[in-house]
Amino acid sequence: MVYIQYTKKEQNTTVGMPKLAPVEPVNGESTDTDDNKHILTEDVYAFIVVAPVASKAFLFALYVILLKYLVYAIILSSQRTSALLEFDTVNQKVVKFLLIPVAIAMQDDLIHVYACAANTQYDEKVLEVSHSATKGKLIFSFLLRFFDGFASLSVNFYVMLSTHDGGVLSVFLNFAALHFLQSIDDVFFKLVMKGFFGDVMEHMSRLCTEVTFPRRITNIGCVKQLDTILLFLTLLLCIAIFGTMFV
Repeated sequence: MVYIQYTKKEQNTTVGMPKLAPVEPVNGESTDTDDNKHILTEDVYAFIVVAPVASKAFLFALYVILLKYLVYAIILSSQRTSALLEFDTVNQKVVKFLLIPVAIAMQDDLIHVYACAANTQYDEKVLEVSHSATKGKLIFSFLLRFFDGFASLSVNFYVMLSTHDGGVLSVFLNFAALHFLQSIDDVFFKLVMKGFFGDVMEHMSRLCTEVTFPRRITNIGCVKQLDTILLFLTLLLCIAIFGTMFV
């Protein structure tokens, strides 16, 4: 019988000999796999993190975000406050109550902030991709996204509660009609990536897709449960508001 000599099993394997399985990382050890990284979302909030403050991309992102805020404000101001005090049917009350968790789950920006607050950890390696992607600007981006998501939830929730005419169907229609507002910033970001706003903006959008952040591994206190805590606090707040209006 002839034996084949080798020094490393990973590099010299014979036919029929299984390769060594990769060793699982121990608790607290970081890896470079995609599952352990958080990438920036492909929307204008990525410009807030990556682009310089006085740049065209940064100001463009602020414009789109403020535009959404303005639309939310117009919709809220157009609703009559007295409409909340009008008579509502039992069926509408049940439907509105059941839509409360749906209204929260549909807020992509708000859910993204909750998830990142619990699971994303800043890494200075992103500065190699963009010198402007500082930790402060990442937090600023999350704050803007939080106000966006909370405003969207407020508008959807308020309009849902103030819908009385047209029966149950009108509740669903008004609820779904406002969902498109969340995608305004995403649509503009896609246009930037396709080069409609110039090569400089297109290049900045490509940088945004290259920025990644590691996933939080260590658990300090209840930080990693922060997303669940924030979600249930938001749910309890909405239920409390619903209770004061209709119970």
